[in-house]
Amino acid sequence: LRVGGLFTGEHMKNDWIYDLETYPNVFTLHAQHAHLPIEWSFEISDWRNDSRAIVEWVHWLKSVGARMVGFNSIGFDYPILHALCRMGQANAQILYDKAMAIIESQDDNRWMHMVKPTDRLVDQLDLFLIHHFDNRARSTSLKVLEFNMRADSIQDLPFPVGTVLTPDQITTLRQYNAHDVSQTKAFYHKSKAMLEFREELTQKYQRDFTNHNDTKIGKDYFVMELEKAGVSCYDYSPGKGRTPRQTPRHVINLRDAVLPWIAFREPEFNRVLNWLKAQSITETKGVFKDLTATVDGFTYVFGTGGIHGSIEKTVVESNDEYMILDLDVTSYYPNLAIQNGLYPEHLGETFVRIYRTLFEQRKNY
Repeated sequence: LRVGGLFTGEHMKNDWIYDLETYPNVFTLHAQHAHLPIEWSFEISDWRNDSRAIVEWVHWLKSVGARMVGFNSIGFDYPILHALCRMGQANAQILYDKAMAIIESQDDNRWMHMVKPTDRLVDQLDLFLIHHFDNRARSTSLKVLEFNMRADSIQDLPFPVGTVLTPDQITTLRQYNAHDVSQTKAFYHKSKAMLEFREELTQKYQRDFTNHNDTKIGKDYFVMELEKAGVSCYDYSPGKGRTPRQTPRHVINLRDAVLPWIAFREPEFNRVLNWLKAQSITETKGVFKDLTATVDGFTYVFGTGGIHGSIEKTVVESNDEYMILDLDVTSYYPNLAIQNGLYPEHLGETFVRIYRTLFEQRKNY
């Protein structure tokens, strides 16, 4: 076995799982190799300063072609570690202040502290991004994942953020840090198929898909195929750089967007249809709030994301007369666009042809 490059198997990468913790008077970093029983632990505190050793360790990882794996590491852990490496050494307070600045920027500009891939000292793989947990609707903490993975123990942050820790408390913090790394490592191995898929895409198309979620993979692949077919998806200008091509509309008359063959027998559905046809919208957020229709005792809720409905707190059983049937339309929204020849005005009819090809490919997979 050798550190750096491949190990015993062709796909066993030199990945290191890591996590760090920051408090006003202590900074800890723990790391474990993804496939070998090797781990590192560092501390910067009033009693010990491993900052130079951490910088040397990061440069060693770079020299052996390693990759660092974390959970929300691109958005939080790595920017702090990168700042330390740029300074060469630091105390715990400086790194804690950096952590607080990252947290406080999440609502206004969560990108301002991120380090561009080309500037990173070591390649990063972020399981938080791959699973699309950066989407507010999908956001999931490592603690919830520990529960879902049936971990033997689930540990929460042992001390409130901002606490000045004693030496005994630092020992507890280091144990917690190591526990989080071991759980991130477990999640890494459960994500194996997703990681291999992204590696295959990266090698095949010579484009980095490592930290793409599934939606972003689909979008980027779509753009690649459109541009390959001669459809330009972006405009380029000296002042603005690369900007996506769009067809801005200051108002949308929904009557023009409703397909002419749509009709209903139920009066309630026709009421909703007529209401929609009467709308001229200038924004989409919240425009269909509280739009519902109740038919045969079931309430349908209409929103910008589609139509939804649910029977709550009810047990439904099949019998000799009734059966429970679950129906699903394959790729419902893409199919609507494909079958009806709908496309963004600035991309033209080629959009539909590419969309149909990708749809057929996805069905095969």
